[in-house]
Amino acid sequence: MLDFFKKRSVGYFIVLVDAVLALVTALVFFPTYGGAMANGMEDFAPVTIGIFLLAGFAVEAVVLVLPQYRFIHLGAIAFFGLSLYKEIIVIPPLIADFVNNVHYQGGDLGINIFYLVMLLLIIISGIVAMFLGFYRDEADLEADEPIKAGGTGKLIKVGAGSFVLVAAIVGSLVTSSVLSSGAVNKQNQQGGDPAASTSSASTKSVIPEDDPITDAVRERAEAIDYDFDPSEIVIKQQEEYDFNDAELKALKNGTTRDGHYLVYVFENEYSEGYQGQYNTYKASIYLWDDGLFFGRSHNTDFKGFWYNSSIDGGSDEEGNDIIDCLNMQSNTNHYESIITAPMTGFYSRQAYIFLNPGWGDGRSVVVSGYLYYPDADMFISAGHGGTFKVGERAKISANRILKNLSYGAIIKKSELHWNIPDDMLEKSSATQAVTEGKFAAAGEYEISVTWGEFSATKTIVVEEAAEE
Repeated sequence: MLDFFKKRSVGYFIVLVDAVLALVTALVFFPTYGGAMANGMEDFAPVTIGIFLLAGFAVEAVVLVLPQYRFIHLGAIAFFGLSLYKEIIVIPPLIADFVNNVHYQGGDLGINIFYLVMLLLIIISGIVAMFLGFYRDEADLEADEPIKAGGTGKLIKVGAGSFVLVAAIVGSLVTSSVLSSGAVNKQNQQGGDPAASTSSASTKSVIPEDDPITDAVRERAEAIDYDFDPSEIVIKQQEEYDFNDAELKALKNGTTRDGHYLVYVFENEYSEGYQGQYNTYKASIYLWDDGLFFGRSHNTDFKGFWYNSSIDGGSDEEGNDIIDCLNMQSNTNHYESIITAPMTGFYSRQAYIFLNPGWGDGRSVVVSGYLYYPDADMFISAGHGGTFKVGERAKISANRILKNLSYGAIIKKSELHWNIPDDMLEKSSATQAVTEGKFAAAGEYEISVTWGEFSATKTIVVEEAAEE
């Protein structure tokens, strides 16, 4: 054994440390990532960060047994690189919350920083080890070549190592593919854009246990007299805008406007507590079919022009205008330029806008936008198929269904009026915070919610918690 280690170079021991770090990081990741990710990140299958870490660990184990095949180490680096890629995708919302001092995305930036630092350390040291090699001199490497040295034992090691390597590659890629495709399929059910790359707390994916689009819902949607298709509207960016335009100056807040159709609606409801006070702030922006928009962020109104076909990139090869963005311009302080980004799910765009709560330094708040169609119905979604355990946190949400049969969670919680049995949730859980409470007692409960002219009911089953 001592002779075995004497033959190995520093690079070999770096691989050994990398393998240990990968295993430790994976063991920390799996029990913590559920609460560490920002809301809505399940669309990107963050569990694959840990899966790729374990696959990299398995490959490093093969390298440690068969160091003469240095190229195998590249496979481990590739897996660790995939983990890093996934982490880079899921961490931006948490960083944005930290920078803007607004913590509504959920998750834990600290633990994600830990994941990120560990992955960077593993990858950088792994690359260094690749260049250093795993043997002190060439003679030791040649002596370990199984074909040259012969021996059934070494051939068995090669065969076993090959099996582990192939299993790690196939297993991790298949698992990643299943999880990713599942997330995409869930988004497709909601009319979302699987190619979009951003998500927000307010727009956490709605994953109902039953298909909410029943025949009755279809009939109600078809009965709505509305034939405007907002997805076909293309508004070209202009070199200059006239903010003294009479039509713009006459524009008012609201979802109705004579002679015009809504194209997009952006919305959010933001709450925060400070020194014993708990306040809720609303923000909304309405984009109309003639390129005008009206926005309200708490007590501040702003309006201007929007476009989804830029001057620089909004044309195809034939010179036809195409949709390549969605941005807004205003002459109101703090709202001069609003740039939206694509996202997955019911809400297909999002943007950061200024919010002045009336004290402090102001806030940045996310507004999430969807292509506007009239509301057709609503439903209640509950995790675990509507069955929970005593002491478990409720996972219940009210969701809207549009005329085009896309659906998503209702953002403005203050517009919801829940009817929750008094004994269902712990006493500390307010009716309005139904999605945050913990179940107090076993039983079968009927809950209901109203939202404007719509209402929905659902039966919730709460079972006794399993004895430890």
